[in-house]
Amino acid sequence: GAIHRDVLKAVKSVRKTGFTIAPEAGTKRLRDVINKNFSDEEFDETLIKIFSEGWNSLKLYFMIGLPTETMSDIDGLIDMAIRASQKGRQLTGKRVNINTGISAFVPKPHTPFQWEGQCSPDELREKQDYIRRAFKKRGINFKGQHVENSLLEAVFSRGDIASALLLENAWKHGCRFDGWSEMFSFSKWQLAAEQSGIDLFGYASRSFDCNDALPWDMIDTGITKEFMKNEYCKALSGTITSDCNKACYGCGLACREKKQDTPQGVRTSEFSTAPANGGCAGISPSGSGKFPVPGKMRVGFSKTGMLRYLSHQEVINAVLRALRRAGIPLAYSAGFHPHPKFSFGPALPCGVEGVKEYFDIETSAFVPPRDFMSRLNARLPEGLAVHSAVPVSPSARALNDQISRYEYEIIIDKSSVEHIHSFMAGQTWVVARDRKNVDIRPMVERAGIHNNTLNLILADRDNTKVRLYEILKVLLQKSDEEVLSIPIKRTGMYSKAEAAENSPKG
Repeated sequence: GAIHRDVLKAVKSVRKTGFTIAPEAGTKRLRDVINKNFSDEEFDETLIKIFSEGWNSLKLYFMIGLPTETMSDIDGLIDMAIRASQKGRQLTGKRVNINTGISAFVPKPHTPFQWEGQCSPDELREKQDYIRRAFKKRGINFKGQHVENSLLEAVFSRGDIASALLLENAWKHGCRFDGWSEMFSFSKWQLAAEQSGIDLFGYASRSFDCNDALPWDMIDTGITKEFMKNEYCKALSGTITSDCNKACYGCGLACREKKQDTPQGVRTSEFSTAPANGGCAGISPSGSGKFPVPGKMRVGFSKTGMLRYLSHQEVINAVLRALRRAGIPLAYSAGFHPHPKFSFGPALPCGVEGVKEYFDIETSAFVPPRDFMSRLNARLPEGLAVHSAVPVSPSARALNDQISRYEYEIIIDKSSVEHIHSFMAGQTWVVARDRKNVDIRPMVERAGIHNNTLNLILADRDNTKVRLYEILKVLLQKSDEEVLSIPIKRTGMYSKAEAAENSPKG
């Protein structure tokens, strides 16, 4: 709907940037098809308010190739952008900057358009060229995605089991970082598709009958297929479905039966609300005792095997998804974008195993530690495992603030032994880091060698954090590539108060 002037004033008082509107389609008819309840009158009212408040830069988002789209809808899209440009000049007395983002429609599973195919690349390209030429005459900036990218999005969006082979073959042909235009090679994807027996164009444009079995039918989102069919029919007839907060349309989610204060629809009655007893295992703050609901736990886990190649962010995502699948009642932050209240210890580099890693998590109801561990381990992928879960005080210091010492087991070759002894015999070893010099020698507390294994203990010094690979390059006299290929395992992390040779204390 139209934007209120008070909102614009509030935005401008904080930070004045460009303004973005997403009409999605160029005519009211087509916006009704996609259930975008936004009229031409509201668009004009919004333009007047935006330009009257002093904005001189506007971005408009549109999609092309939408179901039932005609060239009249494309002309309507062009007219909306031109109208914005004219209205801006009229109200500001100068030329305004109108940017347009034109994306190709990609049908998605579990939506009313899951049965629709994508427009052919030739048709999409023709529409892009038509719009680009019209905008060029009017001085309107055009930005559109390559149709080949949109084609592949459609292939994988509604792909079946055969698309897994396509992805693997594309990877074998060197497809990497395809989101970057300079790295994208459609010819490689075509070769992979030929080897996989897949017609990319047919895959993307294929339509399904409403009674067909769909490749993603085994996934239950809670929304019934009958509801989707009904919405699909309403879309094709241009019938709007209004906000379901005002009227329930029976999608299957039974939203009104859920308690608003229960995250992820978990019933808190599954868990005891009695407070927990006991101190902390592993890295812990001083003191122990009873902690009220909501609870907070310090969780010890490991990352091993093939999952050592997960990045720190990927580990966080894997654990968070497992927590949700396990039905753990997570506590969430307040604000416009609530986030689960959990935090991890120092990041483990990609490719490095860790057997004593930690994260802190807050729950909205007390969960017995044994129950927590069994539920979470049942949902974690092989290579991630929880080994301990102990209640801690809600005021416990963050893990990153406590940990300053790290222990590693590193597989080395004989050529590295002499370099290690030489490094340890020195008093200083200065390296350049972030435009300053850092002495890394005091960071290496111990470097014990047993057969082909280096037992290494590193410690932060003077508010300067340890960088593992930075030290290994010097210690072993290896190149970046050689260091990254070395098998490494982090076997412990310690607080400032703990002796390096001892395990974390409770």
